Amino acid sequence: MKKTFAFVMLTLFCLAGLQAQSSLSLESVCASLAARPNTTGDFIQIKTINANGRQLKSSGKFIISTIGIMWKTEKPFPSSLILTKDSMIQIAANGNKSVMDGKDNQIFANISDTLTSVFSGNSNQLKKNFECTFSGEEKGGWTLELRPKDSTIASVMERLVLSGALENGAAVLGKLEMAETSGNKIIYEFTNQKYPEELSADEKQNFIAE
Repeated sequence: MKKTFAFVMLTLFCLAGLQAQSSLSLESVCASLAARPNTTGDFIQIKTINANGRQLKSSGKFIISTIGIMWKTEKPFPSSLILTKDSMIQIAANGNKSVMDGKDNQIFANISDTLTSVFSGNSNQLKKNFECTFSGEEKGGWTLELRPKDSTIASVMERLVLSGALENGAAVLGKLEMAETSGNKIIYEFTNQKYPEELSADEKQNFIAE
């Protein structure tokens, strides 16, 4: 699940830097990825367990940047998951840090390939990794459904659906929904997004694996 979660986070790169265009499309979305080098904000995660219908809720803060993604859970228990181009970093509530090297890991290789494609604005490469279905509304709302082609990821995750709207002439990610092959569903809601030109020194420190 942690590897799948990391893969999910990387798809946020694809939408974090969108700018409004007269005709929204997957191509226009990917063409404007570099517009916002950093996105920060709050998240709420709700996971519904298929077996019993139980819902698990957590919340915290996130950073999406050109150097990586940080998912800092604050409630119900503190923890952090940080993904860079070369490693996955996990920090437990007690401060213990574990680092996974991305070399020789099939899932991580797929993640890195996706990261490269979205940062380059290469919609063709994105389509190589996902079955993509994009729809845009006249008032600026948009939805992107991603179904992974990689068999390892597809064995645990059926699809991702990302959606948002236009705010002040720019597209903003509002929600991400993930359907697992187990029948479990996870919804992420994003609020209070900000777009600093530079991360603070403390924020950057989080992405150092040592």
